[in-house]
Amino acid sequence: MIFTDYRPYSPGDDTRNLDWGTYLRLDRLILRLFEEEADLPVYIFVDASRSMGFGDPSKFDYARRLAAAIAYIALINHDRVSLVAFADGVIAQLPASRGKNQIWRSVHFLERLETAGGTSLQGAFRGFFGARRTRGLVVVVSDFLDREGYERSFQVIREYRHDAFAAHVTSPEELEPDLAGEVLLVDSEQESTTRTLVTPELLRAYRTAALRYCEEIERFCRGHGWGYARASTHTSLEEWMLKALRYEGLLR
Repeated sequence: MIFTDYRPYSPGDDTRNLDWGTYLRLDRLILRLFEEEADLPVYIFVDASRSMGFGDPSKFDYARRLAAAIAYIALINHDRVSLVAFADGVIAQLPASRGKNQIWRSVHFLERLETAGGTSLQGAFRGFFGARRTRGLVVVVSDFLDREGYERSFQVIREYRHDAFAAHVTSPEELEPDLAGEVLLVDSEQESTTRTLVTPELLRAYRTAALRYCEEIERFCRGHGWGYARASTHTSLEEWMLKALRYEGLLR
Protein backbone atom coordinates (compact mmCIF):
# COMPACT_ATOMS: atom_id res chain seq x y z
CA MET A 1 0.00 0.00 0.00
CA ILE A 2 1.45 3.36 -1.08
CA PHE A 3 0.42 6.72 0.44
CA THR A 4 -0.97 9.08 -2.21
CA ASP A 5 -2.89 12.00 -0.63
CA TYR A 6 -5.12 13.42 2.13
CA ARG A 7 -8.81 14.37 2.06
CA PRO A 8 -11.37 15.50 4.65
CA TYR A 9 -13.22 12.76 6.54
CA SER A 10 -16.81 12.04 5.51
CA PRO A 11 -19.33 10.03 7.59
CA GLY A 12 -19.04 6.37 6.67
CA ASP A 13 -15.32 6.46 5.80
CA ASP A 14 -13.01 3.84 7.30
CA THR A 15 -11.70 5.39 10.52
CA ARG A 16 -8.58 3.20 10.44
CA ASN A 17 -7.02 5.65 7.97
CA LEU A 18 -7.66 8.78 10.04
CA ASP A 19 -4.58 10.92 10.63
CA TRP A 20 -4.79 11.42 14.40
CA GLY A 21 -1.68 13.59 14.47
CA THR A 22 -3.38 16.13 12.22
CA TYR A 23 -6.54 15.93 14.37
CA LEU A 24 -4.59 16.74 17.55
CA ARG A 25 -2.86 19.71 15.88
CA LEU A 26 -5.74 21.17 13.85
CA ASP A 27 -8.86 19.64 15.41
CA ARG A 28 -9.88 18.39 11.95
CA LEU A 29 -10.59 14.82 10.81
CA ILE A 30 -8.35 14.04 7.82
CA LEU A 31 -8.08 10.72 5.97
CA ARG A 32 -4.87 9.34 4.55
CA LEU A 33 -5.40 7.86 1.08
CA PHE A 34 -3.50 4.84 -0.20
CA GLU A 35 -3.39 2.87 -3.40
CA GLU A 36 -2.37 -0.73 -3.82
CA GLU A 37 0.58 -1.36 -6.09
CA ALA A 38 -0.14 -4.65 -7.87
CA ASP A 39 2.61 -6.76 -9.32
CA LEU A 40 2.45 -7.53 -13.04
CA PRO A 41 2.25 -11.17 -14.16
CA VAL A 42 4.84 -11.68 -16.90
CA TYR A 43 4.53 -14.85 -18.98
CA ILE A 44 7.70 -15.55 -20.97
CA PHE A 45 7.21 -18.09 -23.76
CA VAL A 46 10.44 -19.56 -25.17
CA ASP A 47 10.31 -21.35 -28.54
CA ALA A 48 12.05 -24.74 -28.19
CA SER A 49 11.05 -26.14 -31.59
CA ARG A 50 13.69 -27.67 -33.86
CA SER A 51 13.87 -24.65 -36.17
CA MET A 52 15.35 -22.70 -33.25
CA GLY A 53 18.47 -24.88 -33.39
CA PHE A 54 19.59 -23.16 -36.61
CA GLY A 55 22.52 -20.74 -36.86
CA ASP A 56 25.83 -20.10 -35.15
CA PRO A 57 25.21 -19.17 -32.40
CA SER A 58 21.88 -20.95 -32.58
CA LYS A 59 18.65 -19.00 -32.28
CA PHE A 60 17.74 -21.22 -29.34
CA ASP A 61 20.83 -20.35 -27.30
CA TYR A 62 20.27 -16.66 -27.99
CA ALA A 63 16.57 -16.97 -27.10
CA ARG A 64 17.38 -18.61 -23.76
CA ARG A 65 19.83 -15.85 -22.85
CA LEU A 66 17.31 -13.24 -23.91
CA ALA A 67 14.55 -14.88 -21.85
CA ALA A 68 16.84 -14.99 -18.80
CA ALA A 69 17.60 -11.27 -19.17
CA ILE A 70 13.91 -10.36 -19.45
CA ALA A 71 13.08 -12.56 -16.45
CA TYR A 72 15.79 -10.87 -14.37
CA ILE A 73 14.53 -7.37 -15.21
CA ALA A 74 10.96 -8.39 -14.35
CA LEU A 75 12.00 -10.06 -11.08
CA ILE A 76 13.95 -7.05 -9.80
CA ASN A 77 10.90 -4.99 -10.77
CA HIS A 78 8.90 -7.14 -8.29
CA ASP A 79 6.77 -8.68 -11.05
CA ARG A 80 5.63 -12.31 -11.00
CA VAL A 81 7.41 -14.27 -13.73
CA SER A 82 6.33 -17.53 -15.34
CA LEU A 83 8.53 -19.31 -17.90
CA VAL A 84 6.96 -21.51 -20.54
CA ALA A 85 8.87 -23.61 -23.10
CA PHE A 86 6.88 -24.65 -26.14
CA ALA A 87 7.12 -26.38 -29.49
CA ASP A 88 3.92 -27.91 -30.90
CA GLY A 89 2.44 -27.28 -27.44
CA VAL A 90 3.66 -26.52 -23.93
CA ILE A 91 6.58 -28.84 -23.15
CA ALA A 92 7.77 -27.41 -19.81
CA GLN A 93 6.89 -24.57 -17.49
CA LEU A 94 8.24 -22.89 -14.39
CA PRO A 95 5.46 -21.62 -12.11
CA ALA A 96 5.20 -17.94 -11.25
CA SER A 97 7.77 -16.58 -8.83
CA ARG A 98 8.89 -13.14 -7.70
CA GLY A 99 11.99 -11.60 -6.18
CA LYS A 100 15.45 -11.29 -7.74
CA ASN A 101 16.73 -14.38 -5.92
CA GLN A 102 14.44 -16.46 -8.12
CA ILE A 103 16.58 -15.75 -11.20
CA TRP A 104 18.67 -18.85 -10.50
CA ARG A 105 15.60 -21.07 -10.77
CA SER A 106 14.83 -19.41 -14.09
CA VAL A 107 18.38 -19.91 -15.38
CA HIS A 108 18.44 -23.59 -14.37
CA PHE A 109 15.06 -24.12 -16.04
CA LEU A 110 16.29 -22.58 -19.29
CA GLU A 111 19.59 -24.50 -19.21
CA ARG A 112 17.77 -27.84 -19.12
CA LEU A 113 15.70 -27.17 -22.24
CA GLU A 114 16.43 -28.82 -25.59
CA THR A 115 14.94 -28.28 -29.03
CA ALA A 116 12.42 -30.81 -30.33
CA GLY A 117 9.29 -30.98 -32.45
CA GLY A 118 7.46 -28.56 -34.67
CA THR A 119 5.96 -25.16 -33.89
CA SER A 120 2.40 -24.41 -32.81
CA LEU A 121 2.03 -21.04 -31.11
CA GLN A 122 -1.72 -21.49 -31.01
CA GLY A 123 -1.45 -24.90 -29.32
CA ALA A 124 0.96 -23.49 -26.73
CA PHE A 125 -1.19 -20.45 -25.94
CA ARG A 126 -4.42 -22.44 -25.70
CA GLY A 127 -2.76 -25.11 -23.59
CA PHE A 128 -1.39 -22.58 -21.13
CA PHE A 129 -4.11 -19.94 -21.00
CA GLY A 130 -6.90 -22.53 -21.06
CA ALA A 131 -6.46 -22.57 -17.30
CA ARG A 132 -7.47 -19.31 -15.65
CA ARG A 133 -4.51 -16.92 -15.64
CA THR A 134 -4.32 -13.38 -14.30
CA ARG A 135 -4.15 -10.81 -17.06
CA GLY A 136 -0.59 -9.71 -17.69
CA LEU A 137 2.16 -9.33 -20.25
CA VAL A 138 2.94 -12.22 -22.60
CA VAL A 139 6.51 -12.08 -23.96
CA VAL A 140 7.00 -14.46 -26.89
CA VAL A 141 10.63 -15.27 -27.77
CA SER A 142 10.45 -17.11 -31.08
CA ASP A 143 11.45 -17.21 -34.74
CA PHE A 144 7.70 -17.39 -35.55
CA LEU A 145 8.25 -20.08 -38.19
CA ASP A 146 4.83 -21.58 -37.64
CA ARG A 147 2.92 -23.23 -40.49
CA GLU A 148 -0.35 -22.19 -38.86
CA GLY A 149 0.67 -18.53 -39.03
CA TYR A 150 0.85 -15.99 -36.26
CA GLU A 151 -2.50 -14.17 -36.63
CA ARG A 152 -4.74 -16.92 -35.24
CA SER A 153 -2.16 -17.71 -32.59
CA PHE A 154 -2.05 -14.14 -31.28
CA GLN A 155 -5.84 -14.09 -31.39
CA VAL A 156 -5.72 -16.41 -28.36
CA ILE A 157 -3.80 -13.75 -26.41
CA ARG A 158 -6.35 -11.12 -27.46
CA GLU A 159 -9.17 -13.45 -26.48
CA TYR A 160 -7.82 -13.66 -22.94
CA ARG A 161 -7.12 -9.89 -22.94
CA HIS A 162 -3.39 -10.03 -22.27
CA ASP A 163 -0.82 -7.56 -23.57
CA ALA A 164 1.97 -8.98 -25.70
CA PHE A 165 5.54 -8.33 -26.71
CA ALA A 166 7.15 -10.21 -29.60
CA ALA A 167 10.91 -10.82 -29.42
CA HIS A 168 11.50 -12.04 -32.98
CA VAL A 169 14.74 -14.05 -33.02
CA THR A 170 16.43 -14.27 -36.42
CA SER A 171 19.75 -15.54 -37.70
CA PRO A 172 21.79 -13.70 -40.36
CA GLU A 173 22.30 -17.06 -42.10
CA GLU A 174 18.57 -17.43 -42.69
CA LEU A 175 17.93 -13.86 -43.81
CA GLU A 176 21.04 -13.73 -46.02
CA PRO A 177 21.78 -17.36 -46.98
CA ASP A 178 25.09 -18.04 -48.70
CA LEU A 179 23.90 -20.64 -51.21
CA ALA A 180 24.50 -21.26 -54.89
CA GLY A 181 23.87 -23.99 -57.42
CA GLU A 182 21.87 -27.14 -56.78
CA VAL A 183 21.15 -27.74 -53.08
CA LEU A 184 19.06 -30.08 -50.96
CA LEU A 185 16.90 -28.10 -48.50
CA VAL A 186 15.81 -29.93 -45.35
CA ASP A 187 12.84 -28.86 -43.23
CA SER A 188 14.15 -29.32 -39.68
CA GLU A 189 10.66 -29.66 -38.18
CA GLN A 190 8.77 -31.64 -40.84
CA GLU A 191 11.89 -33.58 -41.95
CA SER A 192 10.87 -33.15 -45.58
CA THR A 193 13.41 -32.35 -48.31
CA THR A 194 13.37 -30.27 -51.49
CA ARG A 195 16.04 -30.21 -54.16
CA THR A 196 16.30 -26.86 -55.91
CA LEU A 197 18.61 -24.76 -58.05
CA VAL A 198 19.64 -21.59 -56.22
CA THR A 199 20.08 -18.68 -58.61
CA PRO A 200 20.76 -15.00 -57.85
CA GLU A 201 17.14 -14.23 -58.79
CA LEU A 202 15.83 -16.88 -56.36
CA LEU A 203 18.04 -15.52 -53.56
CA ARG A 204 16.76 -11.98 -54.14
CA ALA A 205 13.15 -13.20 -54.08
CA TYR A 206 13.83 -15.18 -50.88
CA ARG A 207 15.43 -12.20 -49.10
CA THR A 208 12.49 -9.99 -50.07
CA ALA A 209 9.97 -12.56 -48.79
CA ALA A 210 11.88 -13.12 -45.52
CA LEU A 211 12.08 -9.40 -44.73
CA ARG A 212 8.43 -8.92 -45.70
CA TYR A 213 7.44 -11.65 -43.25
CA CYS A 214 9.31 -9.90 -40.42
CA GLU A 215 7.68 -6.59 -41.33
CA GLU A 216 4.22 -8.20 -41.39
CA ILE A 217 4.64 -9.53 -37.85
CA GLU A 218 5.85 -6.14 -36.64
CA ARG A 219 2.95 -4.36 -38.34
CA PHE A 220 0.47 -6.83 -36.85
CA CYS A 221 1.84 -6.36 -33.30
CA ARG A 222 1.95 -2.59 -33.49
CA GLY A 223 -1.54 -2.52 -34.99
CA HIS A 224 -2.81 -4.13 -31.77
CA GLY A 225 -0.79 -1.84 -29.52
CA TRP A 226 1.78 -4.52 -28.70
CA GLY A 227 5.55 -4.27 -28.61
CA TYR A 228 7.86 -5.82 -31.18
CA ALA A 229 11.64 -6.00 -31.54
CA ARG A 230 13.66 -8.16 -33.88
CA ALA A 231 16.62 -9.87 -32.22
CA SER A 232 19.43 -10.97 -34.51
CA THR A 233 21.73 -13.58 -33.00
CA HIS A 234 24.69 -11.41 -34.01
CA THR A 235 23.37 -8.46 -31.98
CA SER A 236 24.74 -8.15 -28.46
CA LEU A 237 22.20 -9.00 -25.79
CA GLU A 238 22.91 -5.73 -23.97
CA GLU A 239 22.19 -3.68 -27.10
CA TRP A 240 18.91 -5.48 -27.71
CA MET A 241 17.75 -5.14 -24.09
CA LEU A 242 18.47 -1.40 -24.04
CA LYS A 243 16.47 -0.95 -27.23
CA ALA A 244 13.57 -3.09 -25.98
CA LEU A 245 13.43 -1.35 -22.61
CA ARG A 246 14.02 2.22 -23.79
CA TYR A 247 12.22 2.43 -27.12
CA GLU A 248 9.82 -0.52 -27.32
CA GLY A 249 8.24 -0.19 -23.89
CA LEU A 250 9.06 -3.69 -22.64
CA LEU A 251 8.29 -3.96 -18.90
CA ARG A 252 7.27 -0.34 -18.32
